Formats: sequence, C-alpha cells, structure tokens
Amino acid sequence: MGWNLVIGQKRVKKILRRSFIADKISHAYLFHGPEGTGKDAAAIEFAKVLNCEQPDHGEACNTCTHCHRIVSLQHPNLKIIIRMPVGKNEKEGDDPFQKLEPKMIAEYRQAMAEKASNPYYRINLSDANKIKINSIRDIRRTINLARAERGKKVIIISEADTMNDSSANSLLKTLEEPAPNTVIIVTTSHHDALLPTIISRCQMVRFELLREEEIKNGILEMNESIDEQQAILIAKMANGSFHRAQELVGTDLVAQREQMIDVLRNILVRSPSMWMREIEEFLGPKDRYAVVRSLMLLNLWVRDALVLQHNNREGIINLDQQESIAKFIDHFNKADLTAVVRSIERAIALVGKNIYLSLVLINLAFELRQAILRQ
Repeated sequence: MGWNLVIGQKRVKKILRRSFIADKISHAYLFHGPEGTGKDAAAIEFAKVLNCEQPDHGEACNTCTHCHRIVSLQHPNLKIIIRMPVGKNEKEGDDPFQKLEPKMIAEYRQAMAEKASNPYYRINLSDANKIKINSIRDIRRTINLARAERGKKVIIISEADTMNDSSANSLLKTLEEPAPNTVIIVTTSHHDALLPTIISRCQMVRFELLREEEIKNGILEMNESIDEQQAILIAKMANGSFHRAQELVGTDLVAQREQMIDVLRNILVRSPSMWMREIEEFLGPKDRYAVVRSLMLLNLWVRDALVLQHNNREGIINLDQQESIAKFIDHFNKADLTAVVRSIERAIALVGKNIYLSLVLINLAFELRQAILRQ
C-alpha cells in the first residue's frame, strides 16, 4: 500500500491521511524536523496520494499511471524546487534553467534521478548554495499553467531555509494568494530560519527522529547485501537520521572500529609522545564527520564493555567482539567505563564545534588513560 517509502513517522502519516479523508487539504504545509527523517519522502508520497486515480483512505494505490509518474518525479502536477546554481548572465525573471551550462543541466537530471530512486537522497549540486529567486518566481508560472492532469498541483520546496531574502519574500507573496487545486509543501530542518510570516501561512507538521528499529528495518529492506548485525550498528550510528544511515551503508564500519580500538590500546600502553604522533596520523585527511563516526564506533564498543562488565550479554552491539571485549575487561578490571563513555561523548560534542581536532583527541586520550588505568 501507500506510504511504504516513508520510514516511521506514524503520527505524520496519520495527520496527512486524515486531512485527505476529510477533504481538508491545506494550501500550504511546513514539514519540519531533523535532517534525514523523511520530510521530502513524505511530501512526494502526499503528492502521490493527491494525484492517485484510486486512493484508499489516504493511501495511494501505487499501481496507476499517476502514482508511477509521481514516484519517478516526472508528473506534470509535481514540481520540486531545490538549491540551484546561478547561470551565466542570469537575471531576475529568467527561467531558472535557461542560462545553465549543459554540464549543470546534466548534473541536475542525475540528481533528480537519484532522488526518484531514493527519496531520502539529499541533493547537493555544484555551486548551489541557495534557492534562487528565479526558482521561486517560477512557481507562479507553474501554477498559472492550465492543468493537463487530474488531481492537484504539488510544489515541494526542499531545504527552504536556504532561500535568501528575495526568494523568501517572493514565496511569501505566493502563499498570501493561494491558488486553487495547488498545494505547496515547504520542507526544512531549520524552520527557525524561515520568515515568521511564511511559517504563519503554513500548516506545520513536525517530523521526529527515527527510532533505531525503524532505521534498521528500513536499511534491511533497501539493501539486500546488509546483514542484521550491520544494520543494527548502522542504526545506532545514524542518530535518528535515515539519510545518515544510508551514507553509512557504503562505509567499512568494521575497519574503522578496529582502527579506533587500536588507537585506544596504544594510548594505554605507549608513551604520550608516541600516541600523540599516532593521533595526528589517525586524523590525517579526515573531516569532522569522519572523526565523529570513529568516536561513535569506539563509544559503542566501550558501552558493550560496560554491559559485559556487569555480566549482561543482552543488548551487545558488537557481537563479533565479545571475546576481545572480555579480555579488555579482565586486563583493565579497575577501569571506570562509565567515565570513559562520558569522556567520549564530550569529545564528540566538541568535534561538532570549531575546535582544533588534535587538541580534542589528545585531551580525550589523557582522560581515557586516567579512567581506564585509574592513574
């Protein structure tokens, strides 16, 4: 049935189904919440419901031509507005695509194809930092075109917080004059960055962080090559974001985990001058997100050690590491693993800020030595 491509978000689905069944469709919605929680996916699914030939209690049939065309993002009643590069000599009032170079058009088409196959895919076009005013003004042209199809026109403005002032004011004018048979869905992870007047003209629908079980099941359904243990680890690392979980599918988490465990062991047995040098080598070309990912893997490993330390094997994430973790506990039997977990979590928070990475990890190393060796 419908809504199968939207992971979790039962409350959101219930709200949108009810509005459809009661025939109380708002002219504008604001889908807001953390990144990767399915705002765009739900917007596309709702567009499908609004244009389906045989909707059933707020769910699309998924078999009619309209459903297939909406999913492929090829339906004339659907328009998705994203961050776009500015074309050479592009002026206000130009068609948003007219002045783009062929390679930009090709990149855009490839990105939309990716979005069609994966509604959680986040589009990042080269040199595209803002939703430009010509894209917003194009909404009015789209609305004024005679409808060639049944159903409703649906305009999805993805990452609406990336609009500049001109674009935001242009959108506000459109929202102030609702068009018949048209639904505008604004999606954002930062709704506080939007004009209050835009927010006030939309029905707000809040998206929550996804539960680990929901992420795990979604990963297993969409990736046949992933086993359940890998999916569990990915779900733990994703922090409620299915987009982040999908990014993790393509990474070698096992190798990254082993690297971090080696770093931990060296911190405990080698001299400070040696492990400081190793930390610098570990950082190498890594960006902040990669460092956070590595620290999260280490944190999950230490949490498993904390669980085993209390003779409880239920809830272990790193099942393949039980023997190694048990040896670690036996060797460092006076370790304060609770303090270790807290130190790693503080370091993760600091990495997210603009603080020198080497300093964060070196301070963490001293804290880990103190908590584990009880010096």
